[in-house]
This record gives sequence, structure tokens and C-alpha cells, in this order.
Amino acid sequence: MNPLLLQRIQGIGLLYVDASVWQMLRGSIIIFAGILSKIFLKRKLYPVHWLGMLVTMGGLILVGCSSVFQSTQSTSGSKTLLGILLILGSQLVSASQMIIEELFLKKKNFHPLQVVGMEGTFGLLLMTFVVLPVMYFIPGDDPGGRYENSIDALYQLGNSPKLLIFCILYLISIAFYNYFGLAVTKSLTAVHRTLIDACRTILVWAVSLVIYYGFDKEFGEDFDKTYGILQVDGFSFLVIGTMLYNQVMTLPWIPWCNPPPSVEVVAIVNEDHGVNGKRSASVKKSANIQDLEESYKSDIDECSTLLARPKTERQQQVYT
Repeated sequence: MNPLLLQRIQGIGLLYVDASVWQMLRGSIIIFAGILSKIFLKRKLYPVHWLGMLVTMGGLILVGCSSVFQSTQSTSGSKTLLGILLILGSQLVSASQMIIEELFLKKKNFHPLQVVGMEGTFGLLLMTFVVLPVMYFIPGDDPGGRYENSIDALYQLGNSPKLLIFCILYLISIAFYNYFGLAVTKSLTAVHRTLIDACRTILVWAVSLVIYYGFDKEFGEDFDKTYGILQVDGFSFLVIGTMLYNQVMTLPWIPWCNPPPSVEVVAIVNEDHGVNGKRSASVKKSANIQDLEESYKSDIDECSTLLARPKTERQQQVYT
């Protein structure tokens, strides 16, 4: 239900603001996720986390002001403000979805692919058998006086090869986006994925500028000489806030904004030297106390889930 509501709210909000502003405002998810994790997951947030959220909020204010000030006669300032509020609301929905997913993954010990599969299945069923039929019988401006004429949409896809190709390309792009996002998380860390995702904002803005000045001014976005600098500053604040929250950037001259304390974890690494013997080496690795606490809680939950199963099933689980 959350992804369906998220897409609808984001789509409506995009109608009233530029694509780059829409992309930048999506960075507010870090604020909502931090607050919700503090409330529902009882996660400890250090001053550096709150500072990162405050810096991100400053960037959002700059981006929002630039969008409202640039509003033209075709899109009034009130509609632009409505679009901003809708986008922020969609990020609140997205953050709540992440909290629910984390509850299922850590408390219920579900596999990530299982959670994603359930979300997609329920979303498809809800859209096919509830939302689209209801929208079909609500009066609107679509052909036949429908609010959303799904039959006409299928007819258009069948009679417009270009439209069908664009829809297929969109599905492929989303598939690659999800795959590469998981690949980055697996190869590096989730922090790198967050930073890369934030940096794509400037790519969206750059493409909008290229389209406006190089191809078609109807679809692109011009650089406002009066308020465009606010977007640049807002984007900079968004990136800095994200880096502070993920502890990629540190402020050593501000003691209370230092990252959480870390401990030295000693691991024993065995190296084979032929058939006759082995040599053991001790390797020190810095680990964050908060990460260790979450890992410990995850192990406890997994053990509790295993102990709740029948004895024969526990034995099979241990041997496998």
C-alpha cells in the first residue's frame, strides 16, 4: 500500500514543480527516517546525526524557496507550495515504509527478496483489482468521461509503438536501477549508495538545462539568474547533510559533533602454508559501537526465532 500511495503523491507533486526541485526534495527522506527510527526502533542518534538532518533541512528550505520564487503565471505560487508539501509527504510515506521493512527484516527475520516480492505482489493485486476499477467508474476528463480509462490506455499502447517502447524502456530502467543499487550496496556500503543517489540530482538538473538550451525550451528548465543560485546552495547543503549523517564528513573542531565512539575488534585470520602447518595472524578492525549493538540485537532476534521452532526443524537449520 505504501509504494502505491508514494508514487501517486510524488506524481501529483511533480506536476507543480520542476524535475530538479522534485529530485532535490526527495532528500528529505533522511530527516523522516531518522525521526521515525528514533521513535519506533529506539535507535540511538548522536549529535552528528541531528546536525546532518538540520543541514539537510536548510538545503530543503533553500530549494523550496527557489521553486516558489521562480513560479510563473502558469503555475501559481500556491500550487508550487502544494507540490512541495506533497513531495515532502511522499517522503514521509517512503520513510515509514523503510521502517516497516526493517521491522520485518530484523524482528520477523524475513529475507529481503521475500519482502520485496510481497510488496510487488500486493501492489499489483491492489492496483489491478481495486484502484484501476474504482478510477474507471469515477467521472473525469479521460475518454468516455472516466477519471482513469485503463481500457483506453491499453488501446493506446497497442496502437502506438513509440509509446509501448517508452513504457518498456521505463520498466527496464527501473529494473537496472534497482539491480545496480543492490550491487553498489553489496560491493561497497549503503553509505556509498546514498551518496551516489544524492549526486544524481545534479545530473537531472544538468540534463534539464541541456534540453532547455540545446533542444526544446518547452520541456527543459532554464537557469534563473536571480534564484537559480539558491538551488545550487540547496543542493550543496543536501550533499553536506547526507555526508554528515552517514559520518563520511567529520568536524573535528566541534567536539560534540564527532562521530560515535568506536572500539577495536580483534579477529584471527588463518593463513595456510602448505600441508604441514598454519600460521595465525591477528587483525584489528575499527567498528562502530552502534553497529555492534545493532548486529548483536539482530543475532539475538535470529536465535530467538530459531529456538521458537520445533526441535527437528532447528536441527535441520543448524546442519544446513
